[in-house]
Amino acid sequence: MRASRRALLAGGMASALFPWLSWAQVNAPRKKLLLFYTPHGTIWPNWRPTPDGMGGFTLSPILAPLAAHQNRVVLMDGISLPYGTSYYIPHTYTMPALWTGSPIDTASTLFTRTDHMQSFGWGTGVSVDQFIASQLPAGETPYRSIELGTFCGGLHPATRMIYSAPGMVKSPVDVPLTAFNQFFSAPNPDLDAAAKALARRRSVLDTVLDDMNARKAVLTTNDRARLDAHATAVRALETRLQAMTPSCPQPTAPPAGTDPQLTMDRQMDLAAAALGCGLTRVLSLQMRIADNDNSLYPWLGLNTGGHHTFSHDSSTASQATLSQVYTWYSARFAKLLDVLAATPDLAGGSVLDHTLVIWGSELGIGWTHDISNVPFVLAGGPGVVRGNQYLQVTNKTNHRVLVTALHWMGFTPMQSYGALDPGSGPLTGVLA
Repeated sequence: MRASRRALLAGGMASALFPWLSWAQVNAPRKKLLLFYTPHGTIWPNWRPTPDGMGGFTLSPILAPLAAHQNRVVLMDGISLPYGTSYYIPHTYTMPALWTGSPIDTASTLFTRTDHMQSFGWGTGVSVDQFIASQLPAGETPYRSIELGTFCGGLHPATRMIYSAPGMVKSPVDVPLTAFNQFFSAPNPDLDAAAKALARRRSVLDTVLDDMNARKAVLTTNDRARLDAHATAVRALETRLQAMTPSCPQPTAPPAGTDPQLTMDRQMDLAAAALGCGLTRVLSLQMRIADNDNSLYPWLGLNTGGHHTFSHDSSTASQATLSQVYTWYSARFAKLLDVLAATPDLAGGSVLDHTLVIWGSELGIGWTHDISNVPFVLAGGPGVVRGNQYLQVTNKTNHRVLVTALHWMGFTPMQSYGALDPGSGPLTGVLA
């Protein structure tokens, strides 16, 4: 690698070689998307924060676990979920529409709800994460997308939210040990490539310094001084490079078990590791299922009946118990943000610094099955979202959230997404 004296001294050396000098520059942070789902909406009086009149807000009881991340979240109030049919089957019709923005197939007889005397098929759209994954450069990551979950049993439109094509669902891996064996047992080619690239850049630096030292004898005193200054700068960058060796520790294999809290936390650890180690740029976490999720939460006092049953009870006592469930889910979301913020990204910073995280549900209110206002929370590092916002909007559908995800991932010409989208671009003032 030889450079002319004129190029070296005119600064051509710097412009030609500096792209080789920083592993972090060449391996620039690649934006990531994480979709997070919890079932059955929320209890709005206990979810809504209180505006302080000065542009800020006080977190509500349900959202109190997000206090440490208030500057990283945008709370959305007023987003509806259209279902696109003349008849509405709660949970079932809106789970497919959540991330696709498209309706369920009501012409199909694949499934039948006898209690509603209606037949239907799968969703008719592609979920936004899968569209993005399909458009990213082939081979950029070992996996185009990764789908994780907890307790997502049953193959039904109300239990699946990710669609790779109309009628084609992707089932989440909902056992942590299975997910670990599937995604982390093989060597990470992305990390191997990063280490090799770093070694090449160090080799280039050594060559450049040797070349400059060999030319000193034919230079004037002033030119030698200028060349020495360049050499000092190059050597300083080499030292910085040596401290930037990419590190991606292999996550610990999770033990077997079905404890709900531990299962969720283990899946979050694996999700953060997968994004941080460059296994994928697109990931989803599905916490349980939409229709008839009658899971018990004994650590919260919900020992009988289950979540779905309680969600149909508007009594004060039941609503108080449900609020504890939703507060627990909020704490799980906070835990996810904790883990993402603590996980290093191969390109520098944390995973949360480069990831848009979107939390949504298939309902707004469980006991009325209302979908005119469904809770959404968007989160990310300071370069991702303009945090510490509580946005109350009107006449906005979930399509605005989907288009916001598209814009974050670089698909800025797109102003609509999904068959049901009336169109009007992304959410205003959300992305940094």
